[in-house]
Amino acid sequence: MMLGGEKLRVRLELEEELADLSHWRCLDEFGRWTAEAGGIVGEWVERSPSIFFDGKIESDFLWQVTAAREKPDEDFVRRFTASKWGGGVDPAFKYNFNFWLRADSPSGGDFFGEYPAKLGTGWNGMGDDHWRSYFTTVVRSPGEDWVRLRRSPGYVMVEDVHGVVPHLPYGEAHEFTFLLREGRVKMFFDDRCVYDHAEPGMYEAGYIGLCVWLARVRFSGMRLYRFD
Repeated sequence: MMLGGEKLRVRLELEEELADLSHWRCLDEFGRWTAEAGGIVGEWVERSPSIFFDGKIESDFLWQVTAAREKPDEDFVRRFTASKWGGGVDPAFKYNFNFWLRADSPSGGDFFGEYPAKLGTGWNGMGDDHWRSYFTTVVRSPGEDWVRLRRSPGYVMVEDVHGVVPHLPYGEAHEFTFLLREGRVKMFFDDRCVYDHAEPGMYEAGYIGLCVWLARVRFSGMRLYRFD
């Protein structure tokens, strides 16, 4: 595989067309997650709804998933406009979606069992400062755009990158790639490296997940690779 100008020796371990939700766990009621036309669609209702792949992933991996924003319906626009974030703003130009990398319980306990107890806490109402995780946020609003990588516990911002992800019109699909390998966490937008973070003592296992906020996003074509 060629990625960001680098040749990687990888093997495909898992491929999910995301045509159903049979391998995914939704642990809150803050959003709507549906399987539609070969993709998982996440729609914001309140707070920051997340969904997680149900298998814990250990050791180094490369994760690719395609994301495309979808045009919201009238009910979404009503909720958006009534929120404190959406007044006077066209939702076409304000959105936020996210990727969980290696989310897990700090105690090594049952992440899925413990997750609901932390809802309503943290910066985004999902205990995001509590979990052992890497969390990547893609944000666009009038006058700003950025991608951030945060490390928890603590929700510590370790990468803050601006001007790398262009405005994403409705229906325009792009590939997001995350590489966790040998003490580094990397993100690529299509084939462009967004961040390359050195992470000594990297977490060795956890769950991948998707999260939407102020958006309706279709995720499709997920692939998980291992390194040779």
